[in-house]
Amino acid sequence: MNAGSLDAQETEPLQISYNQHTFNLYPRTLDKLPEIPSPLTTKDGIEILLAFTRHNQYALIPVTVENGAPLHYSKRIKSVMGKDQQLHVDSGDFPTLARTGLHAVAELDEKEMITGFPVSLITYIGRPNRFSGAGFMADDEDVISVLKGDNRLVEKMGLTHPQMARPLFHVWNVILKEIELGNWTRDWDNIQHFFYNGRKVMLKAHGAKGWQISIFQDEIQGSFDIDVYSVLSPEEKSFLENRYP
Repeated sequence: MNAGSLDAQETEPLQISYNQHTFNLYPRTLDKLPEIPSPLTTKDGIEILLAFTRHNQYALIPVTVENGAPLHYSKRIKSVMGKDQQLHVDSGDFPTLARTGLHAVAELDEKEMITGFPVSLITYIGRPNRFSGAGFMADDEDVISVLKGDNRLVEKMGLTHPQMARPLFHVWNVILKEIELGNWTRDWDNIQHFFYNGRKVMLKAHGAKGWQISIFQDEIQGSFDIDVYSVLSPEEKSFLENRYP
């Protein structure tokens, strides 16, 4: 990611400056594709995604990963759609993860409780046809084996779990911005795609009548069905065909 600088004025929309050019941020839009990396992190830590709208306009959307207003949806009181605790890591259950960004296998081997609930209970409700029809793990898996498998993959890629989560939070923060602006009620149709590290990424999303309770019973609930996808390059298609015939 390259760095620009933040330029905000009380009487004008938020702007950023990059390579001696000043750009208005979304909901202001641009007629031409700006020469700006996406994602971009400014010198002030503001994270930006470049998107393309259904009106054939370009938009620079602030998607900074940060702790914000609560995220609370309810049928009894007005929902609050904030960023909530995007930087939070469960240091009580996973101190090494909080410190390094990766799990310690020894800690996982000794883990009997997560978020105050037995690992056996979390595994039970996480399997198919329990809390979810599809389930969060296969019948021959348990939550610890899933955490270990995910951790091996992240480590092999030379990344950390927070680094893997950041693009997902970027997508979610685009959705939150659309909700804030009233551009999305039920069907997702305003943002056609966005650019991410040189790729065009599409997004499909729609709300649900209810919500999915977290198997960790940690007050996190899911209320949206979100698909993120990109067209594979010929090289990627060839790799997948050869690796998974």
